[in-house]
Amino acid sequence: MSRSILTPAMIALLTACCAAGPLQAAGCKTGVSALGSAANPMNYDPPKRYNMEALAKTRAIAAWRAEVRKSCPGHLSYWWAASKRSVICEGHAGGLSCEVTAVPARF
Repeated sequence: MSRSILTPAMIALLTACCAAGPLQAAGCKTGVSALGSAANPMNYDPPKRYNMEALAKTRAIAAWRAEVRKSCPGHLSYWWAASKRSVICEGHAGGLSCEVTAVPARF
């Protein structure tokens, strides 16, 4: 009787890891999106002074980098190295929200 080195639990783990790889890579090839927002500085008492759009963009890019690190192994999380970058900012009651989308570069 031959003894198998791989246990059923190890086989299940390897199957799950291999199945998740192509799905993650496909999502990273089409682009990763993230949101960031900033409150209107005039809402504070006393009013604060900061660039609301720059802050919302910075927060959105930081969220994009975190999402790339989490869900795109083998890709760089540098915004400047990404392709097809898009930043869309919209004002709303109380502040501004920015959505960034980009395809992360590979190692």
